[in-house]
Amino acid sequence: MKRKPPRGTLVRYEARIVEVLGEARGQRIMIRSIHADGSERLTAVKLNSLRALDDQLF
Repeated sequence: MKRKPPRGTLVRYEARIVEVLGEARGQRIMIRSIHADGSERLTAVKLNSLRALDDQLF
């Protein structure tokens, strides 16, 4: 991704589909993800680590 995605956008981060919450410090974006144990986590990740979703989610 070259531009910061708007809040609420679904993107791919590693093996998970996550929701963008907003901008963090520098080139980082705050994301919300649900992990295998069911816990919700908020994380700041680098913009370069996010990938746009394909046409198919699953």
